[in-house]
Amino acid sequence: MHKKSDPTSNWLIIFLVWAAGLGAAAQFGKIAVSLDEFRTIYSVGEVGLGFLISCVGLVGLVFGVAGGILIPLIGIRRAFVWGMFGAAMLSALQAVHLQYFALIVLRILEGASHLLIVVAGPILMARHSSVAARGAVMTLWSSFFGLSYMLVALIAPALLTLGRTSALFVAHAGYMCVLGVALWRVLPPPVVTDSAQRTKKPLDLATILRLHVTIYTSPWLSAAALGFVFYTGLYIALLTYLPDFVDTVQRTGLSASLPLASIVTSLTLGVVMLRFIDPVRAVIIGYVLIAFSAVPLIFTLGQDAVFIVACLVLLGATGIVPGASFALLASLNADETDRAYATGAIAQLGNLGTTTGPPILAAIIAQFGLSGTVAFVMLFSACGISIHLFLAGRRSKTMNQRD
Repeated sequence: MHKKSDPTSNWLIIFLVWAAGLGAAAQFGKIAVSLDEFRTIYSVGEVGLGFLISCVGLVGLVFGVAGGILIPLIGIRRAFVWGMFGAAMLSALQAVHLQYFALIVLRILEGASHLLIVVAGPILMARHSSVAARGAVMTLWSSFFGLSYMLVALIAPALLTLGRTSALFVAHAGYMCVLGVALWRVLPPPVVTDSAQRTKKPLDLATILRLHVTIYTSPWLSAAALGFVFYTGLYIALLTYLPDFVDTVQRTGLSASLPLASIVTSLTLGVVMLRFIDPVRAVIIGYVLIAFSAVPLIFTLGQDAVFIVACLVLLGATGIVPGASFALLASLNADETDRAYATGAIAQLGNLGTTTGPPILAAIIAQFGLSGTVAFVMLFSACGISIHLFLAGRRSKTMNQRD
């Protein structure tokens, strides 16, 4: 009916929310690109350094599903902006030289702000997009992690030279604060709907536990999250540690190029696939491509130019999975409340992946090097394929029943 003037498509809000997602992803990326600095600051092993990256995900890991109840109670707009200002404050505090344990505590607290942003963000983007634009909008949202890592990898070296990690953290704090103010000004007051009202359940332990059971026993509500966890575990770990396998002078360029490869695939091949293939099949195809793309790494190690190309192909293959996974939120869950629950689950298990992926791969590399990395990729890919085949089978048996 309305193509270009659809009142539900507010592109200013969509792009501001997406830009905020870039800042949320930078909560991981700002540490990942600074590992060499932290190796000189803290006398901890590689697993301990990996935990500096991943501990932000602990709050989402524990309370992701609870966010599906809590955030509507707070208000989507308010929760999102609180997340932005909280992220800004905590990043500024991290700019002060801290003991390892104190930094871990602040990073875990930062995870609360991250959870507010990544649960409320896709809900806001869907709410302010037209039905026709929603697929492209959700694919855009799914690109925020990769693009953020690329931008951080490009910007961070200059900031680290200027003022080491303090300059990087202050810059991140300023970015989140400015966007928080902008979003507070442009986001309209909330419109309460019957669907939104149904999310206002009492936030007690029994309710949260029942909701976990409801979500994770439903092949519709859980599908996006159960497939997504293996992607996040792979993606963050590979972005962090693949550059270590090339010469030092090549690492900055590779760190910036890896996420770009996934973004290009997501916004091109991923979008095209979703026009002709249902999201479940697209996720499975993505994991198959990831598994096969990991094999050439073994044969190209030591030949930096060829190895870099192999890394780019591998990360390009990962770009299919996130867009298709976020598309599943809408394709399997027509009701807004169900989408909120499924989004909370994808935040929870996404954080499980980001929390566990880097330390697991760090431990594997310490023992088995690159061959262990390839096995890690193939195992996670096989798990992603298997869970989607299993859940698709369950849905086919109960097509007319919704848990």
